[in-house]
Amino acid sequence: MRKYIIIFILVGAGLPIPAFINIAVSDTSPAEASYKSATTYHDLGEFERAISEYRKAIALNPNSPIIFNRLGVAYSELKQYDAALDAYKSALALSPMTAEPHYNIGLVYLKKGDLPHALKAFKRAIAIDAEWGDAYTGLGEVYLKQGDFGQAIRAYKQATRLNPNGNPSAILGLSKVYARQERWEDAITAVEKAIEIHTDNTEAHYQLAQIYIKRGEKKKATAAMAFFKVLRQTDPLLKEAEIWVKRHPNDARGYNNLGIVYLARRRPEDAIANYKHAISLAPDLATAHYNLGHAYHKQGKMNLAIAAYKQALTLDTTLAIAHNNVAVCYIESGIDLDQALSHARTAVRLVPTASNYWDTLSQVCTALGLESEARHAHARSTKGQEKYTTER
Repeated sequence: MRKYIIIFILVGAGLPIPAFINIAVSDTSPAEASYKSATTYHDLGEFERAISEYRKAIALNPNSPIIFNRLGVAYSELKQYDAALDAYKSALALSPMTAEPHYNIGLVYLKKGDLPHALKAFKRAIAIDAEWGDAYTGLGEVYLKQGDFGQAIRAYKQATRLNPNGNPSAILGLSKVYARQERWEDAITAVEKAIEIHTDNTEAHYQLAQIYIKRGEKKKATAAMAFFKVLRQTDPLLKEAEIWVKRHPNDARGYNNLGIVYLARRRPEDAIANYKHAISLAPDLATAHYNLGHAYHKQGKMNLAIAAYKQALTLDTTLAIAHNNVAVCYIESGIDLDQALSHARTAVRLVPTASNYWDTLSQVCTALGLESEARHAHARSTKGQEKYTTER
């Protein structure tokens, strides 16, 4: 009896992830145990330990092209490109008609700046599997770097035809070509499509900012560059948070933290899913309930936001920011202003130095016609803001 394990080839050089491939391995064996251990370390980003385990697996099963291919990916992640090439070539010696090693070789040569060899490798991958869009994306990247824009466009368009809704790298590549040709509207359309598919694609937002800069659209450029900076700053945090929950699948705070990163990167649905998972693991984690409310609030789902904020307050009545945000939700919804007033007053009582809490109180008092209290709150809000500006 033989069973099949799905193997996932990792990305390199900012290009797409190769397709899933099926690998037959014999039932429980020392080679399989080492391979499984290697893939676990690989998925956790512990590439040196993964390499050690891949090598153990190869020593026990030297005829597996798949293990050699994965070994090459691990070496490539560590930027040990010569070792990666040796591993990929070993995979091809065992299975010359497999597209993945050729593709991965192309990625390595692309990273090394060896465009002729990269071009040759991607073409070989396509010759074996002409329906694999990622290989055309790699081909497009080479042509773009060589300045052959016509060929680059053809390659990228073929990649998108083969996978129209799942290949943001190819669409982003088209945007780069159009920008080089000063076809600005086409460039913007393409990069926005890439962002639609992959909301927090750091490179795509940088590309969008650069296009606006070159077009002299300062306001749009500033906004795009600001979000690019958020993405660049949170890229390592995202990686760390995702790895943390893999290592600690029962740690509610880990999922809460991952949700925070997702929300900062404009991925509210992923944030909400992680907050909910954190709550399922630790129902008394007040910060997870608060963050869930904050995510709903940003989506404009006021009833859900209020319910989550109030649940946080049930667990921690001193959470001033939750009191303030409940009040804000009521104000924005134009309902239950008496409750808004109660929560706003509690917020400033708990943290009397927070100018934004005083501003919330000023708004609700104004709405309720409490003019004296509204003026007092507004004065406290303004004073706090002036102090903050002076201290900065």
